[in-house]
Amino acid sequence: MKKNIYFIMAVLLLGVGACKKGSFLDAKQPSDLNEESTFTDSVRTIAFLTRSYVDVGFNFDANRWEGGGHPVLADEAIPVRFTGPQNDAILMASGALSASSTNVAKQAQVLNNWKTPWENIRRANVFLLNIGRSPLSERLKKQLKAEARFLRAWYYFQLVKVYGGVPLIGDATYTATDNIDLTRSNYGDCVDYIVKECEAAAVDLPSFSEQPQQDYGRITKGACMGLKSRMLLYAASPLFNGGGIATDAALKNIAGYATADPERWNKAAQAAKEIINSGSYALMEDNVTRMGYGFYNVFLKRYNNEYLFAAMKAPNREYENNLLPTSRTGSGKSSAPTQQLVDAFGMENGLPITDPASGYNPNDPYVKRDPRFGNSIIYNGSRFFLASSNAMVAVNTFVGSSPDGPAATGPINIPGYYWRKMMIEDGSGNTERCYPLIRYAEILLNYAEALNEYQGPTAEVYNALIQIRKRAGILPGLNSSYGLKSGITKDEMRLVIQNERRVELALEEHRIWDVRRWKIAEVTDNVMLKGMKITKTGNNFTYEVIDIKPHAFRPAFYLFPIPESEIAKSPKLVQNPGW
Repeated sequence: MKKNIYFIMAVLLLGVGACKKGSFLDAKQPSDLNEESTFTDSVRTIAFLTRSYVDVGFNFDANRWEGGGHPVLADEAIPVRFTGPQNDAILMASGALSASSTNVAKQAQVLNNWKTPWENIRRANVFLLNIGRSPLSERLKKQLKAEARFLRAWYYFQLVKVYGGVPLIGDATYTATDNIDLTRSNYGDCVDYIVKECEAAAVDLPSFSEQPQQDYGRITKGACMGLKSRMLLYAASPLFNGGGIATDAALKNIAGYATADPERWNKAAQAAKEIINSGSYALMEDNVTRMGYGFYNVFLKRYNNEYLFAAMKAPNREYENNLLPTSRTGSGKSSAPTQQLVDAFGMENGLPITDPASGYNPNDPYVKRDPRFGNSIIYNGSRFFLASSNAMVAVNTFVGSSPDGPAATGPINIPGYYWRKMMIEDGSGNTERCYPLIRYAEILLNYAEALNEYQGPTAEVYNALIQIRKRAGILPGLNSSYGLKSGITKDEMRLVIQNERRVELALEEHRIWDVRRWKIAEVTDNVMLKGMKITKTGNNFTYEVIDIKPHAFRPAFYLFPIPESEIAKSPKLVQNPGW
C-alpha cells in the first residue's frame, strides 16, 4: 500500500439494494469512474452520495468479528458452536487483542473500525468539493450537501466513540500520493465539530413529515438531531467527562475531557428534549395483537416514525439465516443471548426478578416476564414458525432436543436461547427489516439518563421511562408507575435506566459502548458468560444456570487501539492509553 493513513483513492459508484422499488437506493451502477463524468451527470452525482449510505450500519453485520457481531464483544451474547481458531471476537472478549501489526493488521474486522469511517469521510468531502458542477437544481444541491455533511459527521462519530479524539481534516480530499501525517484533535473539538455539523445540516433537510415516502431512508432533520443527542450523551458520560483512563498529559484531552463538567449532562438532556418536543416521532405501540407487539413489530416495519435514522436493506434473511435456530432455517452459529441478558429482563409487573415481590419463579423462569423478553429472545417452549408444519411450533432447547438443544452427551456449548428480535416470525420469506441506527426509544432513554444525572429522578425522568414500559406491554400497576418505585435516589435511578437501556436496546449496538462510556465494563465484561441447562424428565423441566464461556476486559479496552500499521504511516498519531 502507498503511504496513506486512511484513504483509498477511488471513486466508488456501487449500486446498492433498494428499500423498495422506486426508492432512492435503486441506484444503477455506472461503469465510468472519474470525477468529471460523475459530477456532470445528475444520476451519477446522486449515486455517488448514495454509496456513502451503504456503510452506515456496518457494525450490524451478524458475521462481523467472525463470531457473532457486536453483541459478543459485551455481555449480551456468545459466539455459539464456534470450533475454528481464535478469532477477532474471541481475542477481544478474552482481552488478548493487541495493537501490534501481527494481530490488528491481519484482522480486517478490527481494522474496519478505522478504515470504513475514513473512507466515507473522504467520499463526503469529494462530494462536497464537486457538487457545485452538477446539473442538479440548486434546491436539490442544498439538500444533498446537507446529507453529505451529516454522513461525514456520522462517520466521525463512529471513530470518536471507538478511539476518542481523531484528526479533524475539514474538507480535505487527500490522494494516495499525499504524505499525510496529522495529529489527533482534542476530544472536545471533535464533539463540537460533530454537533455543529448536525445543526448546520438540519437547516437544509426535511422533517420526517415533510420527506416524501419514496425518499425514506435519506437523512432528515430528525437524524441530525438524533446524532447530536447521542454525541452529547456520550460526551457527558463518565469515561469522557473527566473520568478518562489517560495519565499521559498528551492524551488527557484526546481521550476525553480532562476535567468533568456537569453542564454536559444538561446539554445532552436539552438535545434529547428538542426531539421529544418536535412531535415528529413516537413509539410504535400495539398491546392488542399481543403484549409488547409494537416493540417487536417496529423492527419489521420499513416505514415508521419511531426510526430517526435507519440503515436501509433490500428484503433479506441475513439475521434469520445467522441467528435463528437450525430448525427455523438459521445456522444458529452467529451469536446467542446470554443468561446475563435474560436475567436483565424483569417481570410483567415491571419489577426485576431479584425483587421478592416480582413473582419470579426459578422453577418456571419464563412465565409472566417483561413482554420484551419473549419478543426479543427465543427460549425453551417459544413458538416460532416452522416451515415443514406451516404453523407456529414450539422451539425446544432442552438437553437432547434435536437440532436446537445441546446434545445429551458432551459439553454444552449453547446457552439455551436464540435471538427473536428483528426476526420475521410468521413465515420463511424475506423480512423488510432495516437496521435501527437511531430510534425514538433511545432518545427517551437519552433524556431520562441525562436529566437524572443533572437534576435527579424528576417526574420527567419517570415519564420518559413510563412511555417505554407502557409500549413494552408492562402492566401499569395500582399507581400506574409500570413497576417504577417512587422516591428512589439518583444512584438508584441510574441503575434502573442502565438496565432499561440494556433490555430495550439489546442487539442494537448499544451495550458494547454503553458499558464503556459508563465506565463499568471492568465489572460487566469480566465475567463468566452463563447459559441455562434445561433437563426434561417426563413432562417436567429442571433449570440449571451453567458456565458457558469466559469473558475478560482490561481497562485499556475502554478505547480501542489505533492499528499500529496506521501509526507507522503517520507517526504524529499518538496511541491510546494502555496499548
